[in-house]
Amino acid sequence: MAFSDLYRSDAPAAGAPVVRCGVRGCACADPGRRLNGPNLVTVVRTVASLVLVTTAALQHSWPLLLAAYLTYWVGDSADGCLARWRGQETRFGAVFDVVCDRVNCTSCALVLLMFVPAPLPVAVFLFQFVVVDLPLTLLPMRWPVLSPNYFHLVDRLAYTLNWHVVAKVTNTTLLVLLLVLVPDQRVALLAAGIVLCLKVFSLVRVLRLPRPTAARHVAPPATGAAPADPGTEPVRA
Repeated sequence: MAFSDLYRSDAPAAGAPVVRCGVRGCACADPGRRLNGPNLVTVVRTVASLVLVTTAALQHSWPLLLAAYLTYWVGDSADGCLARWRGQETRFGAVFDVVCDRVNCTSCALVLLMFVPAPLPVAVFLFQFVVVDLPLTLLPMRWPVLSPNYFHLVDRLAYTLNWHVVAKVTNTTLLVLLLVLVPDQRVALLAAGIVLCLKVFSLVRVLRLPRPTAARHVAPPATGAAPADPGTEPVRA
């Protein structure tokens, strides 16, 4: 069954039973629990990184800044892996993770300026990451997907450019590595500019994608069974 078959433009009937469509990443698989292990990991890594980066700024400590970055990066990967492993992926968790990412990344990038004075590349990066990439990463939640990690169900190109694991790792680590390892800051500025252009392109592309007015998740029929009548099939908004 194609993902496009899982949502319709007609509104579901009130009080219809909840079903799971069987497509991995579809919003109907959301267990709906906000208090879970993955969200706890998100809270811990966010607070821990903020404590480390604040201490790094006060003590002017490069090792503590590195520890803050590593806590953010490792924790960001750990909460997602734990959610998938335990079947606890939620739409709330996806949005919560996105917001916490911006808190951690912005604080670390600002303190990085104390050690690597590169205001222009960092400014371009923060504009891209907070002003452009934040709404871009929240837009997939308009569709019935658990998180942007499953946006390939809607648009393969936008997913590949933004939420494939390589794209996500590159977006959060490339600038830091270039500023630390490459003496010429123009390289980091060029890289930040290219990423910004890709993000603007992606934002425009996602905004122009057709979207159903109401999600309607349809349970796939049993093997060999006749298709259910559209007016009686169970749905979930």
